[in-house]
Formats: sequence, C-alpha cells, structure tokens
Amino acid sequence: MDPLPIDEVLLHVRDTLATDGRVGELGLEVMCEDDVVVVRGAISTEVRQGGVCPLVMEVLREFDCEFPVRDDTHIPSAAAPDREPEQL
Repeated sequence: MDPLPIDEVLLHVRDTLATDGRVGELGLEVMCEDDVVVVRGAISTEVRQGGVCPLVMEVLREFDCEFPVRDDTHIPSAAAPDREPEQL
C-alpha cells in the first residue's frame, strides 16, 4: 500500500489535535513548510501546548512520515480588553 500524501496525513494530525484530550484544541493550523510540520494557533493552557509536538509526532509515525515538528502555537493573554464595553 502506498503511503498517504502529506496533505492527507496533516488532516489526520489536525483532527487528532482537536479530539485527543492531551491537546483538544479546535482551529489549529497544521502545514508542511520546507519539510517541517508546523502547528500554529491559540492554545488555552501550557499543559495542552506541551502536548502538541508529541501528539503530532505520534500521528506522523502512524503514517510512516518522518518530519520534524515545530510548535508555533501561543497562549493568548488574559488581560483586560483594550477598549470600553459596547453601549447598547
């Protein structure tokens, strides 16, 4: 059986990042840039962020893909809004 194209493997990675409890984040971008799998987007906690690379590497291994992984995710600041509340 021929290996899946990397674009299809990355769809599996994205789905796993959204559904696996170690990360569980929707809306993360997963792409291949210069033979490196890059994950971008907002993560809610440091614990979840720490699970990104191990989980991505686990899925890549399932599909016999050997790519380095770079985590470009960030944890948004919980600071107060920078504008006044909307008046209705």
